[in-house]
Amino acid sequence: MSASYEWLRFTHVLLFAYWLGADLGVFLAGGVMSRPGLAVAERNRIRSLLMDIDLAPRIALLSIIPVGFQMALWWGAPLPPVVVDVIWVLSLAWVVMALVIHFGHARAPIGVLLRVDLVCRVAMLAGFSWLAWWQWQLPESRVPDWLLMKFVVVAAIVVDGMVLRVYSGQWRLAIERFAAGDQAGGERLLKVRRRKAAITALIMWALVACAAFLGVAKPF
Repeated sequence: MSASYEWLRFTHVLLFAYWLGADLGVFLAGGVMSRPGLAVAERNRIRSLLMDIDLAPRIALLSIIPVGFQMALWWGAPLPPVVVDVIWVLSLAWVVMALVIHFGHARAPIGVLLRVDLVCRVAMLAGFSWLAWWQWQLPESRVPDWLLMKFVVVAAIVVDGMVLRVYSGQWRLAIERFAAGDQAGGERLLKVRRRKAAITALIMWALVACAAFLGVAKPF
């Protein structure tokens, strides 16, 4: 069990690295894509590359959840093993759906899958929030406070990711302005979108760093 736990911890760290490293690539590509004066075709080409890079942090996020719960179970947290098994199955199914959304294009009902993905994110937010609240209000909870705080931080990461997704969707509005010949309006939308996305990304990185600190330091 000790050796297996160490392998899980290594995987956990590796997923953090891919999450933050690829996220930085997405951030930098978004800055290039938003530069004034670029042709629409060039912006779309960079956008396509950005979405390919963004697949890594999305998969890392979905994969780190079951790994984290498995580590908590083996560490000694009072989690029913069957619940952890269900989390593994659901997370892997979510990864498959993310791959289908990314590579499916016209061959898959992308609109439906995107709505399912949003429902899954809301469910994950509700699940982590409820789990933290439920354990905190128990008079003799055996779950340590650092782990409960990590649940709260993960819930905040989910919210931040949903906000970032909204800002990413505003790219289409700018492209529509460019297509209509409104160059100044399109550039203005891109600038506002970039500023909002940058702030949201910085918050995301801070939350991820906080989650990592709680898991390593276990301060309380």
